[in-house]
Amino acid sequence: MERRLLSGWAAALLVIGACPCVGLAQAQPSAPRNTEESTILPDPNAPQRLPLDRPSTPAPDTRPAVGSVDPRNIGPKFGLLGNLGGIRDRLWEHGILLNLGYVYEGATNAAGGDRTLARGAAQFTAKGLFDFEKMFGLEGGSGAVTLTHRHGRDLTLDAHLGTQTSVEEIYGRSRIWRLSQFWYDQKFGPWVDLKIGRMPSSDDFAGFACEFQLNALCGAPTGKIAGNYIYNYPVGQWATRLRVGTADTAYVQVGAYQVNPDNLVDGFSFNFSKGTGALILSEAGWFPKVGGAGYAGSYKVGGWHETSGGNDVYLNDRRLPFPMYRGQPLHDDGRNGLYFVGVQEVYRPDPANTVRNVSAFVRAVASDRETSIYSAQVTGGFIYKGWCAERPNDWIGFGAGQTTPNPRAVEAIELSNLVTRTNRRLPWQERFVEAFYSIAVTDNIVVRPNIQYITRRATPEQKPDVVVFGLTSLITF
Repeated sequence: MERRLLSGWAAALLVIGACPCVGLAQAQPSAPRNTEESTILPDPNAPQRLPLDRPSTPAPDTRPAVGSVDPRNIGPKFGLLGNLGGIRDRLWEHGILLNLGYVYEGATNAAGGDRTLARGAAQFTAKGLFDFEKMFGLEGGSGAVTLTHRHGRDLTLDAHLGTQTSVEEIYGRSRIWRLSQFWYDQKFGPWVDLKIGRMPSSDDFAGFACEFQLNALCGAPTGKIAGNYIYNYPVGQWATRLRVGTADTAYVQVGAYQVNPDNLVDGFSFNFSKGTGALILSEAGWFPKVGGAGYAGSYKVGGWHETSGGNDVYLNDRRLPFPMYRGQPLHDDGRNGLYFVGVQEVYRPDPANTVRNVSAFVRAVASDRETSIYSAQVTGGFIYKGWCAERPNDWIGFGAGQTTPNPRAVEAIELSNLVTRTNRRLPWQERFVEAFYSIAVTDNIVVRPNIQYITRRATPEQKPDVVVFGLTSLITF
């Protein structure tokens, strides 16, 4: 593992040193790109995201979990295995597209934790997309079936880093096979889109591509502070989503997802009886083009309501402080939250070339203070795609953010420690940074060395800073 991490970093340094590129001195204001689980550890079932998702536009990403193909494309681009002697083209002529993908993330801690280790986690994905218009003449109909399997170990847990977020976002939600997607989508003309089946909430709501290895910067932000009932990829849930509008201009949408904890431990659960409630999500999206060059923007705002509710973090059923008066925790009837995901292109070295650009992003998510241990998270950063003209498919990325604990929960635990004379661990504020250099070895193989830094200095409990060297490898077959 250590050799693999070092070789990835050496390759990055060689590529950077050999690339005579210009910088950002000519940056022009205006411009986007679009970019997707629970960050509360030590739960090994932390939610995750869509793996090989590298969109070039800020439109909601409805492409498969691996590869660059889209059921709406006339000619899909295949991966490492190519066309298989024309077999894939013939299948696609009949509306069938099959893809495989593999993501591997390695990490070693240079600081933090109680031991220095190297760990790796991975995910295998097999996906089938079906164009029912080609297959059966059903206009506007399509479907998907996705199987995923995760394996490996998490450095965050094994080295006892003590962070809320995993340094290998691909780890989590059990090392089992899953039916992550099993859905049917029907478009009614250009404006109405209905989707029903088994799917993660992050497929359609708060969508944000996963380009960072640090979990807090990867994918849909909703599951970061509410992962105990919002299940992002790869956990599929029975759900439906109705969208009105288009991904080119603007839309509004609403979705309903069954909250069923059985989906966390059984990747093929069809047991509806174990559902505890419903997660209702709503979202509005706007995709403007800014300036004469048409710099793209993607702005999504939404919220959720979960019907089963949860226990109040501070009060008992008599509405008195639970740590002092005990009794039964007060049960709140619902759990709620709000989120914002904004991505804006801000620079192109060549205004006519939309592939090479700098995009800035800001994400914010907040949950109710009655039931949540962590009440807010804010992240932001930028990605420079094609930063070097000689290597247009290489990227540079930087992201930073902060996770904030619920002050009511902190007060409740502090009061409980005082009353019971115990030393229960407090939730703490966590700040984090990641920088990566993404090397496109080929069109279908990407190696992405990264550096992560996590600090908890602004908390009552003094915990050491964490420094991690990571390496993400992505392969599309």
